[in-house]
Amino acid sequence: MSETHPELAAWLARQEADFPAWAEATGTPETWDFSPGSLDVLEMLVRERYADADAVDDALDSTFVQVAIWYVGEVARRVNDGAAWHYLPSDPAALPGAPGSPQSVWTRTPRVAQGPAVETPRVLPLNALRALLTEPDEDEDDDEEETAAELGGPLRDALTLKA
Repeated sequence: MSETHPELAAWLARQEADFPAWAEATGTPETWDFSPGSLDVLEMLVRERYADADAVDDALDSTFVQVAIWYVGEVARRVNDGAAWHYLPSDPAALPGAPGSPQSVWTRTPRVAQGPAVETPRVLPLNALRALLTEPDEDEDDDEEETAAELGGPLRDALTLKA
């Protein structure tokens, strides 16, 4: 098992510490048992709280969104044997758009995966939350809708790690 990156370790510890107050603030603290069914309640809360994916992005630094990201990832980690949290730090030598570059979705984004390589089956919990609020473009073909589903779809879909 590889050593956890210090930024990821700090983020995980912060979310775990914030979780009890977060659960109380939802008004349904008994719901948060890390079961797949609890994601249905989280999905409802996210939809009630945010109008679209941009609103989630605007609230990215909020405790609600950060703990929600962690919670989705924790449920995925617990139901997928061998899955673990992974994190790719910034790499000043990375080419633009490549993993490690500031433009890459992989960079500094906690994910749950079967291994550290970006190609391994994984879920990016932030993308799963954003996908809840992303409307398919009616002018686009089915490939766009399929891509959106791969990024998350309903939160229970995020439990299936995808390559």
